[in-house]
Amino acid sequence: MTCATLKKTLAVVSVSVCSLNILGCNDNTATAGQLPTAKPGKASCEAWLGSHQDYTGFGKVEVTSATYIDNRGALPEKDQASVTSDKFKPFCQLEAYFEKRTGADGKPYAIGLGLALPDDWNGRFYFQGGGALNGLVRSPIGDRASGELPALYRGFAVASTDSGHQSDSIFNHDFFADQQALLNFYSQAIYKSTLQAQGFITSYYQSEPQHRYFVGCSTGGREAMTMSQRYPTLFDGIIAGAPAMRTNLSELADLYMAKALRGNNSTAPFSAAQQTAITDALLEQCDGLDGLVDNLIMAVDHCEFKPDVLLCADNSDQNTCLTPEQISALQTAFAGPRTSQGDQVYPGFYFDTGISASGEGGVPGILQAMAGPLGKPRQNLPFDLNREIEFAEAFPLAPGNATLINLSTFANSGGKLMFYHGVSDPWFSAKDTLNYFRTL
Repeated sequence: MTCATLKKTLAVVSVSVCSLNILGCNDNTATAGQLPTAKPGKASCEAWLGSHQDYTGFGKVEVTSATYIDNRGALPEKDQASVTSDKFKPFCQLEAYFEKRTGADGKPYAIGLGLALPDDWNGRFYFQGGGALNGLVRSPIGDRASGELPALYRGFAVASTDSGHQSDSIFNHDFFADQQALLNFYSQAIYKSTLQAQGFITSYYQSEPQHRYFVGCSTGGREAMTMSQRYPTLFDGIIAGAPAMRTNLSELADLYMAKALRGNNSTAPFSAAQQTAITDALLEQCDGLDGLVDNLIMAVDHCEFKPDVLLCADNSDQNTCLTPEQISALQTAFAGPRTSQGDQVYPGFYFDTGISASGEGGVPGILQAMAGPLGKPRQNLPFDLNREIEFAEAFPLAPGNATLINLSTFANSGGKLMFYHGVSDPWFSAKDTLNYFRTL
């Protein structure tokens, strides 16, 4: 959800010693069906169209689209920016569906699978995590944590999935009514799609993937954590970015922050000039804590921002100072929600320069006081923490939270897990990710 606005690496976590890019790890493979004899290319690619493959026992996979893309200009316009012409390499792109069924309320469901198979395959498989509430198959190019060039053009076979339901809106939660759709969203669609994709890969190249990686951010970050927690031998290396690992509670915290900052007002609580004053004062207090003044707050754990330096005085510029109420609201919001007994419901958020982000081209920063997408319907209601806790505990996504800390099988099989999280993230606190790592 918030990956476009991320700024900094918070933590890199190794579990065991398997190198994500170089060394081989455990060797889990799906059983493939009949292998083709043709070499990878246009003819082999287009031969998939309309075929029905069954590599896993989850039911036949119907290939609805098989397109051989041999030049950058043939890419969808939204994907052309991901690669220059000189770095482009031809590939076969498949779109397929399996586990078709009729679910709750008579609605049709299926698991959508996208797969990109480069001609010049490097023997590796990259599963691209999703985002938001999924519902669509994103172009499988592998552009997360892949450096300047997406994984596809570096020779990886790349897969993606819609997580088991179809929607025109990435925040459509109608699928909450269907039990199997929820189970697929939690984790099963990734598992099933991985096995199906490996079957296609083995058939296409007549060789099994040597290494398997999962990379995701936001919802994809939760999916990444879930793979290490629930399917510990499926992937050799996993990267979890800004994980939405406790959406029910992070949405509660986002709503809490928005209400604490906004109060009963319907507009953003700080003017543009006040936001600039806040970030300037923040840099003044915390920029040099890491020993280098460079407009970056790297020692975030040591930053104890005191906004009271901006308190309006009689001769203050009222456009750039803060009222006592605004200062109190800042301190309350960033501390995170606590019960009346003082128990932390969800960690607070870091003070960082991105908190003033306008949201243009991305997600609004915390100072804009906007609730998360699932909390917005209650943004204009009085905030009741007890009500919100009950709502969070009963939230349909709660059973899919990625909070398990016993990764012994994953570690002992040679797996490697890495995290990154932007410190200015306004939806999922980087503190929550760091707390999980420390507990792990």
